[in-house]
Amino acid sequence: MKFKMDKKLFYLLLFVGLFFSCSSPTEFTIPESSKPADNFSRTFINKVINGQLESSYSDIDPEIFNQQAKEFIINAHKNLSGGKLKTFRVVEYNWKTMFSTNSEKFSEYNLSYEYEFENKNILFRTTIREKNNKFSIVMFNGEILPGKLSELTKFTFENKTFVHFIFLIFAILVPIFILITLVFMLKSRITTKQKVIWSLIILLACFPKFAIDWNNGQTDFNLLNFSL
Repeated sequence: MKFKMDKKLFYLLLFVGLFFSCSSPTEFTIPESSKPADNFSRTFINKVINGQLESSYSDIDPEIFNQQAKEFIINAHKNLSGGKLKTFRVVEYNWKTMFSTNSEKFSEYNLSYEYEFENKNILFRTTIREKNNKFSIVMFNGEILPGKLSELTKFTFENKTFVHFIFLIFAILVPIFILITLVFMLKSRITTKQKVIWSLIILLACFPKFAIDWNNGQTDFNLLNFSL
């Protein structure tokens, strides 16, 4: 017995499969355009680990470098010294371009790494500012993890709050609503040009955007958001 699938049904099922198969990566690949910032960030971290403290001070933005920042770097080195690095992974990456009050343009890169040592795993977070083709550290933090990040961030319902489940319900319902809206729009009698425009609006626009960190319960809210 032969089964013939309608083309429209095939493309619809393909779209649904792609729509619901999206997931957040556990390790990021840095694009070529941002590799200089990534190299600067990891070089700074290695300086702190290896005790090249004076050199690391010069990488910090002068506007935020003070005695407290200096003591933080010294203590970070003391806690890291003696450990043998096995591997590291990029676990967070994003960037943005901004303009200051005097119309100066600069970019900021948020980069996080999981450094796996023989006896501990450490999460390093850095914010790198690029201004006038020069990089500087504007934020640095290190956190000793109780285990591997991949194990700590597993999706689980254990010890989750009512807010977690509200977000989970909407995370399921909203894509279904978007898909149904898209199907009804495509079946309407409006012109093809209007369908293309409405498809882009339905798929790309989100007014507003709510987010939750599933592990620690922290929530975020953006009034106006466009995303791919």
